Amino acid sequence: MVETYSMMDVAPTVSVALGLSAPADAKGSPIPDVVADLAGVERIAVLAPDAFGWYAWSLWQREMPYLVSLHARHSLILRSVLPSITAVNFSTMVTGTDLEGHGVRTYDHDFQAETLFDVVRAAGKRSAAVGFEGYTGSKLLARYSDIDGTTVPGTDDKIADTVIRIAEAQRPEYLIAQLGRVDDVFHQFGPSSPEVVPMLRATDARLQRLVEHLKPLGYGVIILADHGQHDIVNDPTTTLKGGHGSDSDQDCQVPCTWL
Repeated sequence: MVETYSMMDVAPTVSVALGLSAPADAKGSPIPDVVADLAGVERIAVLAPDAFGWYAWSLWQREMPYLVSLHARHSLILRSVLPSITAVNFSTMVTGTDLEGHGVRTYDHDFQAETLFDVVRAAGKRSAAVGFEGYTGSKLLARYSDIDGTTVPGTDDKIADTVIRIAEAQRPEYLIAQLGRVDDVFHQFGPSSPEVVPMLRATDARLQRLVEHLKPLGYGVIILADHGQHDIVNDPTTTLKGGHGSDSDQDCQVPCTWL
């Protein structure tokens, strides 16, 4: 049976793996297996395919052989905090607390809690955040990181290119990247639609490429999502085919693996 942890456990886990204190306002706890496996790494990269929940993962694993190979070794479920939306849960990833604690509902808000960016900086180390211009990875996370990895929107290959460029040139001890097109495509077609398969195959190959570049640079890698998505059926109030924000398992359960 796959164990379940809270999204609030991510920041304490990263902190402890890097030999640092957890953010001061964190409500979560380090995840023992992840900490044990990442102990001694010089750097950590968190790669987050936005909205890639357990529901979609359970449907489309056969299309993602590289990710399957990682989950065969290390796998757990993270549960998003509420509401299960992007800015709230990326904020939880970097603070270890929920909406009440960090105060960020949209990417235009400011953190009301200590972040991993603060903890890393206080230790004399550097952080980076990568995301498309106009997305949470840029509008929120890159505002607080030491290295701004904002990219012009396009395919998630641009995100991967930016992660690799920053990692190779600047070696930040903590790096977090939002792969935003997964969420976009799920919204467009619905997470159970076969039309999402080409995007998922490309995501799988992209994650493999990222890991193969990051590992030789001393990075431990955590792959997770901020939230999931459910299919929207027969709703005349929206043209979207996928949505999230509720407390359902489809919206809140996300797969996590690491190496």
